[in-house]
Amino acid sequence: MAGTPEIGVAAGGELTAAARVLADAFIDDPVWAAIGPHWRPHRRLSNRVSFAGIFAGSRRGGARIRVAREEGRILGATIAFEPGRWPLSDGSMLWELGWVLAAGPLPVYRGFRDDRAMRAQHVTHPHMYLWFLGVDPERQGQGIGQALLADLHARSATLGAPTFLETGTRENVGFYEHLGYEVLGEISLPSGPTSWRMERPSVHPA
Repeated sequence: MAGTPEIGVAAGGELTAAARVLADAFIDDPVWAAIGPHWRPHRRLSNRVSFAGIFAGSRRGGARIRVAREEGRILGATIAFEPGRWPLSDGSMLWELGWVLAAGPLPVYRGFRDDRAMRAQHVTHPHMYLWFLGVDPERQGQGIGQALLADLHARSATLGAPTFLETGTRENVGFYEHLGYEVLGEISLPSGPTSWRMERPSVHPA
């Protein structure tokens, strides 16, 4: 049985490993798969370029980046933004240039359309925004995601802010509901999949 991972701030040298973990975690995510590239090996490469840029841009934008480690190995990560820090500035979004080159024009077009659709329905009250949560596919289902979320929820409680997220995976809705989230609504994304908007109060009964 796997032990409890250590949750902590991502050191600069860990961002590359964390980006690879999230890229692999999202390889078959319905939204990312619909955006493309549709050829899986190409999508894996594109995801890795994209998440490397996402981590770099998020760090510049003041994101709260936390990782789960076990004996020095990165098993999962979260990218979240405390109240008032989202959305990222245009300067922080320069990471998208690498993704444009790696993915090609059609995935980029689909991705930007989906992003606009989600931003149009983003909550407007102060909140903690969980942009990404991912766990190494080989270690999913072992409580690593819950450990990362517990760390995030503790910070949200300290700030007195609810936690907001979107998920494009139907199975994740029940997972998040079990942890106190409620569905605020659904978004029919231009690329095809549905995205569920979910929120958890800052202090949830145990």
